[in-house]
Amino acid sequence: MQKNNIEPVTGRRVKVAIIGAGFGGLAAAIRLLQQNIDDFIIIEKTGDVGGTWRENRYPGAACDVQSHMYSLSFAPKTDWSKR
Repeated sequence: MQKNNIEPVTGRRVKVAIIGAGFGGLAAAIRLLQQNIDDFIIIEKTGDVGGTWRENRYPGAACDVQSHMYSLSFAPKTDWSKR
């Protein structure tokens, strides 16, 4: 079962190319959409979203910066279970 929309890139021209579907790439896509810019493509090598957190799953692993910083300025998250 395919979970994503994978298309070969064959001559399609877009205004913006986002490299990576991790935290930063998804944030960039959200910000573009909020600015009514939908002429972009996300290029991801693994075929699914998640970036580092998708590829490296460790039980009990946590973020290496203060938890209040691990969110997006336009979508703050303050209720992390660990601090």
